[in-house]
This record gives sequence, C-alpha cells and structure tokens, in this order.
Amino acid sequence: MYCERCGKQIEEALNFCNGCGAQIKRSGETDYRSVLITLIVAMIVVVTVGLGVLAGLLAILLDRLPFPEPILIFAGVYLVILFGICFLIMRQVSKMLDSKLGINKFADTPVRTSEPLVKFPPRTTAQLEEFREPASVIDSTTRTLDEIPIGKRA
Repeated sequence: MYCERCGKQIEEALNFCNGCGAQIKRSGETDYRSVLITLIVAMIVVVTVGLGVLAGLLAILLDRLPFPEPILIFAGVYLVILFGICFLIMRQVSKMLDSKLGINKFADTPVRTSEPLVKFPPRTTAQLEEFREPASVIDSTTRTLDEIPIGKRA
C-alpha cells in the first residue's frame, strides 16, 4: 500500500503514513449513518434509563426519609450528571455531522503543506569529533580523601 499524499510505501496495519503523517483512507470505512444512529440510540437509552432510575430512587427515598432536602440535592446532582453525559454524546454527534457535511470551523487557518517545518542537515560522518579518552571520575575525588598526618589536624 502507498500513501496518497507522499507516495511512500506503508504497511497495511498503519493508520497514518510514516513519511508525512497523513491519515490512511481505507475503502471499507465505517458507515457514518450507523455510527450516528448508534450514538443517538445510546443517548435515548441513557436518558430513559437514567430518569427511570431517578424516579425509582426518589419514590423509595421519599417514603423512608423524613426530610426531603437531601433527596432534592441528590436528585439535582443526579440530573446534572445525567445531562452532562447527554451533552458529551451530543457533542460527538455534532462533530460527526460536521465532518460528514464538510463544515470546517477553522477554515481561516492555513493548511499545513507537505514540506516539513524544520529541515535538518543530512547525516554525515564528517561531523563527528575525534575520539577522546573519557575523563576519569576518580581523579578529582580521590585527592580530597588523602590521609592527613596526625600532627597537622586542626
């Protein structure tokens, strides 16, 4: 398989080109419709089951607890979390619809060209320095550990 953008040969298992980083387009891409339908059905199930569980818990807790204030706080937090989950699912649906319809929110930003941002000089062996013997670690440390004559102690 070859990259459509740079023409470099790439492995079948890769999702991105090793040369230019472009995403590999496969002929058997997942169907957008089925993914959208799955996300929408998942959101409907989350809302239905979530509200059903909340109604059941409220019915049980209101019968057993004398004060309704903690139950109302619990119900409020539960609803915020439930609608937060629904918001995240709907955000994914909107992203998929935008990509399918070709809506580009960043149309005014420049498109990256195939030319690299940084050009490195070619590798050559002429740039290597001549071999030097590595400095010894013990040379500078053993001098401080020399024995001091007994008569000269401070």
